[in-house]
Amino acid sequence: MIKKLLKVNLINIAILGIIGVFHYATDKMFSTHDGTGNMSSLAMIITLVLLVGWAAFTIYSNYVVVKEDKLEDKQTLMKLRNRVVHAGRKDRFTAERKHMLDMLESIQSREAYFLSEDRDERVKELYLLTQNQLVRNITNAVEYMESFDYITGKDSGYLGEVLGDSQYLLDRFNKLAELSVTYDDTSLDYDTQEIEDMINNLELMRKTGKAKLEL
Repeated sequence: MIKKLLKVNLINIAILGIIGVFHYATDKMFSTHDGTGNMSSLAMIITLVLLVGWAAFTIYSNYVVVKEDKLEDKQTLMKLRNRVVHAGRKDRFTAERKHMLDMLESIQSREAYFLSEDRDERVKELYLLTQNQLVRNITNAVEYMESFDYITGKDSGYLGEVLGDSQYLLDRFNKLAELSVTYDDTSLDYDTQEIEDMINNLELMRKTGKAKLEL
């Protein structure tokens, strides 16, 4: 989303530059015509109208990018849920499938709360990193189920390990989330350090591609 917002706002800045050039040109043209050397009221009105239109377009374009990004996230989670349900043979890994769906539902059900405007930025970051890591882990688990040899293969335990790590991650997030909304100063101080430590670990996992969370 950051790249999309940057691209959109670079375009908006370019449009503002064009308005500035237009303002300069109309200023020269109208001031020459009326012989006063000052910008005419007509030129000023045109510039103000263009600036109002530019401001409205800037707000709208940023809003569209944010909404599209949220829609893409929901579509990604929906596709992942469908993959979980349909991966491999339906008579195998039934408990694991339910576990994965429950974890996805658990993290998604709190999105509106943790991404609300009045929430602490560290909590928002922690939520997004946790959600992204769960999606990665469950995607790996689904790929294991899709590629599994259902005729002669034996479960290596990989699926259980990935889901165990994912549940530990979710439990950790739930604990820190609970602390983040308490009103006790000591808990909040503890929460701050714990959140920062977990964010650092999740950032490291994202960069290295490691599936295991070590805290």
